[in-house]
Amino acid sequence: MSNSFKTIMKTTGVVGAVQVIKLLFGLIRNKLIAFYFGPAGLGMWGLYLSFTEMVQGLACLGLEKSSVKQIAENHQDEFKKHLTIKVAQLSLITFSVICSVTVAIFAAELSIVIFGNIEYQIGVLICSGVILFNCLSASYRSILNGLNEIKALAISQLIGILIGNIIVFLLIPFLEISAIPYYFLIVAICAFIPTFIFVKKLKIPSPALTFAEGFEQFSMLMKVGFAFWISAIFMTFITFMVNIFLKDNLNLEVVGIYQASWTISNLYIGIILSSMGIAFFPKICQVVQDKQQANTLINEQIEFGLLVSLPFVVGIFIFAPILLMILYSSEFSAGEWIIRWQMLGVIIRLLGFPFGYALMAKGKAIQYTIAQFLFSSLNYGLIIWFVNNYGFEGLGINYFVAYVIYTIIVGLLNYRFLNYKPSIYLIKIFAFYLVVICISMMLFFIFDGVLLYIFGVLVVIVSMCFSYYQLSTKLNINVVSYIKSKLKK
Repeated sequence: MSNSFKTIMKTTGVVGAVQVIKLLFGLIRNKLIAFYFGPAGLGMWGLYLSFTEMVQGLACLGLEKSSVKQIAENHQDEFKKHLTIKVAQLSLITFSVICSVTVAIFAAELSIVIFGNIEYQIGVLICSGVILFNCLSASYRSILNGLNEIKALAISQLIGILIGNIIVFLLIPFLEISAIPYYFLIVAICAFIPTFIFVKKLKIPSPALTFAEGFEQFSMLMKVGFAFWISAIFMTFITFMVNIFLKDNLNLEVVGIYQASWTISNLYIGIILSSMGIAFFPKICQVVQDKQQANTLINEQIEFGLLVSLPFVVGIFIFAPILLMILYSSEFSAGEWIIRWQMLGVIIRLLGFPFGYALMAKGKAIQYTIAQFLFSSLNYGLIIWFVNNYGFEGLGINYFVAYVIYTIIVGLLNYRFLNYKPSIYLIKIFAFYLVVICISMMLFFIFDGVLLYIFGVLVVIVSMCFSYYQLSTKLNINVVSYIKSKLKK
């Protein structure tokens, strides 16, 4: 039995539970927006979201990631740990204020860039506040993450999710589509307050700091943070540009359908990756100098991710049109094949996810940044090519192709710097994964209607049994009993 595997499951379970609740509230919110405002409303939501995430990535400087690394590495040196926390906080506050004020000043110009007219100036102005609170929340979450205060991190996020989304649910029926930016602001404020309170409860000392010490610590943070920063900015910028491209070359409704498809294709995988990332990054930072331990940890992360995602990936792949109908409306049904292509990309993403974090833990910031740049550039270039050649039907293929190339590159980099080799167990799991996906694709060409979904249910059940058996064997525990014991607590 692998203790590391048990730790992965425990941490993923704690953080994953919060992510599940966040997901459910997000689905309800999207359903309400789709019901009251249609695809155009969801498209507007997507444009505001991609814009705020892009500027937020710019404001955070990657410090919310690099500070986790520095805090984890200095867990035995109290002074360095507290110094890292202070410098990271001061830096994040300073740059987030600068970016927020800049957005507020140029709200009119940004409205024209995003929507093509000045009518959304107030909405962009509201987004400047969203950016500020999101950056502050990210700084406090990084402290809890770096200190391994996973329970506090989970509870603070849960409180923010519950309060923020309940207020939004109550307001949506009474406000018009122009109020969408206010929903973002409410959620951002409600996320910030509990996280701030939980960090203050830790009573972290604030060491005296000279300018030279602060600059030296900031420089150390930016050695890793800069790569995360540039990569995050570029990826969110590309997401923003994709939405603008779809709006200009197709229409706002297509942006909404693409946003809905993206949400569904990342329903479960977002939970898995978010949960694994919180636990994996500080852990790989501590063992990365031991190549054998690093290899074992990387393989176990991928194995766990594939096993817990298999039945859900297959289910979303087969039942995409039903999910679009349930979670949104019949107006979104055209997105089913977008989801299926994106689900193929999600499988590859599961493989590449730990590779990127391992490169950063190893200090290979330049290589990580180049790989992220390549993925984002490919994703954007391919979506333009596929849309120009195949129109709406080409959407989604870009995501799959881009992730295949990205994963090959980061995999080779891990082989070079960590002598990474996939375990035999991992190869077996992935082979089974591919067989199940191929069978699922064959169903579309052989059956339709009720028969398609009957056989689809059978494939999902087989996948579920395989994952359950493998997890039980690997963990040497009864998964169902384990979950029940945690729920009783």
